[in-house]
Amino acid sequence: MNELAKKGKYRTLLVFLSILLVSIHTIYFYHSVRPEIETKKLIQQIIRFCLTIGILYFIYIGKNWAKNLSIILFILATIGAIYGLLNFETPLIIKSPFIVMILVYSIAIYHLQFSKSFKEFIKFQQTTNQKNNQNPTHP
Repeated sequence: MNELAKKGKYRTLLVFLSILLVSIHTIYFYHSVRPEIETKKLIQQIIRFCLTIGILYFIYIGKNWAKNLSIILFILATIGAIYGLLNFETPLIIKSPFIVMILVYSIAIYHLQFSKSFKEFIKFQQTTNQKNNQNPTHP
């Protein structure tokens, strides 16, 4: 793995961590203002979180479909956050999660679509996966 690919791996992991932290915060923030935990909603959010981990894993191993699907989902999330930021009549401090979402998802879109280090890392991952598929080890 060359230096650019190593940088891409490190940045990819940071972007993924940021996305997961936004998801955890969203789940926490939703339930913290409620008098009771809505079990059905919590289960939905946990399933969504697990699916997020799954798609990030597929991006990490170099699957283009996962990268493309994630970019579409991150664009929709950014649009939704911008809509929430502009349309909710609450103090700015209450809107701060929307600002964080806009930043994190925008950075993720940039990283997945335009970052040279990410492209180099994914090329390395795909090459490694192809080699492993051609030469499987049998116990």
